[in-house]
Amino acid sequence: MCKTHLTVGEVATFFRLSPWKVRRVVDSLDAEIPRAGRYRLVPRELLGTVAMELQRRGWLQEHEAATA
Repeated sequence: MCKTHLTVGEVATFFRLSPWKVRRVVDSLDAEIPRAGRYRLVPRELLGTVAMELQRRGWLQEHEAATA
């Protein structure tokens, strides 16, 4: 079964980046990000949006975004 939400740490691992970069991008999105305690739960359908913003900021290389 596929998880519908990922933590910032899981997204950071997926993109091979520091969690602070992913957290900055997630916090900047114009989307309702649910929380479980202190953890942000990123809906899986936002991964493409997160990847585009990471790439726009120069934190994600083009070849990495294409594999996401």
